[in-house]
Amino acid sequence: MAGSSPMRVAVTGGAGFIGLAAAEALLAAGHDVLALDLAPPPEAFAGHPGLAGLVFARCDVTDQEALTGALRGFGAQALVHLAAMTPDGETARRAAPRVVAVNVGGTVAAVEAAAAAGLGQMLAMSSVAVYGGTGPWAGETLREDGPLAPDSLYGVTKQAAEALALHLAAARGLALTVLRLGPVFGPWERPGALRPDLSPHGRLLQLAAACTPAVLPHAMAGDWLYSRDAGAGIAAALVAGGGGVFNLGAGRLSTPADWAAAAGLPAPGTDPARANVTARVTPGRPMLDTAALARHCGYPGARPLAEAAADHMEWCAATAPRERTRP
Repeated sequence: MAGSSPMRVAVTGGAGFIGLAAAEALLAAGHDVLALDLAPPPEAFAGHPGLAGLVFARCDVTDQEALTGALRGFGAQALVHLAAMTPDGETARRAAPRVVAVNVGGTVAAVEAAAAAGLGQMLAMSSVAVYGGTGPWAGETLREDGPLAPDSLYGVTKQAAEALALHLAAARGLALTVLRLGPVFGPWERPGALRPDLSPHGRLLQLAAACTPAVLPHAMAGDWLYSRDAGAGIAAALVAGGGGVFNLGAGRLSTPADWAAAAGLPAPGTDPARANVTARVTPGRPMLDTAALARHCGYPGARPLAEAAADHMEWCAATAPRERTRP
């Protein structure tokens, strides 16, 4: 599948945050895209020109038979598997079996469906969470050949999903690329049952709209990746083909306060006792090393923060009016 010829690409979790970012990038590159999800994109997003031509089909990623049928019906040549639950602490305690079923069982079903449908290529999304959040860290950056030490339910499920996907794909003759995604913010984000918490950037927008001061629990310095850059990285890695495990991150550190300044939003305060923004990165965690992905597909890393902020605010202005007119 390597090369620049248009493909027919199915995306599980295709109506979610990263799914829509990936769909937008794939559509822009000339590919035909089928979004597979439990519900279609919100009305506010569905009419966005960046998603023009996107096809949607309702599908539960844990239903292998239905997923196989959807891939065959679309004539898919490649699968991008993004469907996952990203639980907060309460969801991890209350719905652990469902998290495991979606993140692990859904990944197994996706690999098996891709093989059964005769696809030659697949990309599966993993997470920086497989490296853990408490250290000690082996170096200044997190490398793909470094130790994995997940310390959350989400991280454990992602490590298990990675291992199973790589094993099964090799057994089925399926070229599999795994991307370990770092923290993301930007267009197409919304809260929901599968992703209860917004990124701090999204939360700052939400609080600013409500004229409520934002308070962070800590600076939340991290390699925050703009969602449209994440989508471009996914598309590039898929087209490059060949398989392998790669980090997908910004390649530089920034804070939500840096982004707020670039976006013209009020500066957030910092007080762990009064925080109204959920912590989504661990203080001191090194950023993902993206050199291997750059060598693999030419991934350039994140665009400048000021450029991302301007693009993000333009996107917000384009989608907000539709949100307000929804019944």
